[in-house]
Amino acid sequence: MQQTNEAGNIDIAKEASREFPSRPDVLSDVRRMIEECAAQTALNREQTEDLLTAADEAAANAIRHGSPKEGPNARLRITCQYTPEWLEIRIRDFGTGFAVPEVPTMPAPDAMGGRGLPLMVALADSVAIASSPEGTTVTLVKRANGNAHG
Repeated sequence: MQQTNEAGNIDIAKEASREFPSRPDVLSDVRRMIEECAAQTALNREQTEDLLTAADEAAANAIRHGSPKEGPNARLRITCQYTPEWLEIRIRDFGTGFAVPEVPTMPAPDAMGGRGLPLMVALADSVAIASSPEGTTVTLVKRANGNAHG
């Protein structure tokens, strides 16, 4: 993928993709992969931490909700696509999917869960969720200048 940057030059996106076992103990490896990609961009530390937190939530949700169909062989695919100006993270599970809310809202303070999607929306510049009976892909984008890429 290529895109014209703010200076009018064409940036060709680089991509890294990896599959992980769908288990909580791989979350640190997922985080490390995303940090390595973020280091190739102009994202500052706060922007990187925001994106890492959103990606942690998405990956944890994929492990928790997207793995039962596959059992112990469940996989999680993480894809980072980036230029110096932006980083896009795709978290893909191979579960049964779910009904994606149009606008995720924060649950009541005493609720036991339901904060993941609203948190992702608050921390990333752009969030897209595609879900079907074959699985779910959460796409998170962070730009160095704060606007979602198109």
